[in-house]
Amino acid sequence: MNNNEMEDFAEIWTAAYAVYGKTVSDPMLDVVFSALSSYSLQDIRRGLSGHIKNPDSGQFPPKPADVIKHISGNSQSAAGEAWAKVDYAIRCVGNYRSVVFDDTKIHAAIERLGGWAKVSTTTNDEYPYLQNHFLKLYQGFTVQPPEAFPRKLMGYCEHQNSQQSEFARGKAKDEPALIGNPEKARDVYHGGGDQGIAQITLNGAGEFLDRLENQPKRLGGAT
Repeated sequence: MNNNEMEDFAEIWTAAYAVYGKTVSDPMLDVVFSALSSYSLQDIRRGLSGHIKNPDSGQFPPKPADVIKHISGNSQSAAGEAWAKVDYAIRCVGNYRSVVFDDTKIHAAIERLGGWAKVSTTTNDEYPYLQNHFLKLYQGFTVQPPEAFPRKLMGYCEHQNSQQSEFARGKAKDEPALIGNPEKARDVYHGGGDQGIAQITLNGAGEFLDRLENQPKRLGGAT
């Protein structure tokens, strides 16, 4: 959502609370709007509907976490689905081509792990560590969405071209591979920046990245 949608959001949230005979205040709306700003109005309507119909938690007025749960599932299941997309891209696209996923949290997590060229050349021995740290990062970004993320994850070829002359860079015409929902992937591309800034720090992540740095590289992704 953007700030122009605050009025529509307030109407939706007020109507949901009216189901429980409750009213909402302007400060509450501000807090909830900020917490759910990374989701669309359509997603929020769906999340509220799911909460209200839930025979267990639906007995109580919704909190932002209740809505997010019905939009994306719990953080563990959402992280697992995100990893499946990453695993597919590593195996089927590889490290040469740049990629754009349909999820900003995937971009932020992969950037935090060293970028696509590094992640997609992880050795078999390090692959379980990669998966584990990706899942933790992704779950962290589910709680606190990234404030910035790269519009695309640069592959080996584009990285090499970026080190060459302006004329050589202009000759590179390969489009990045879109992973997942193509429309959502395009939205991620248009909403991202040239360089993202990860917001989550994990204990032990530095040691993991050091291990990745010291492992022999292989091309083409994990098998």
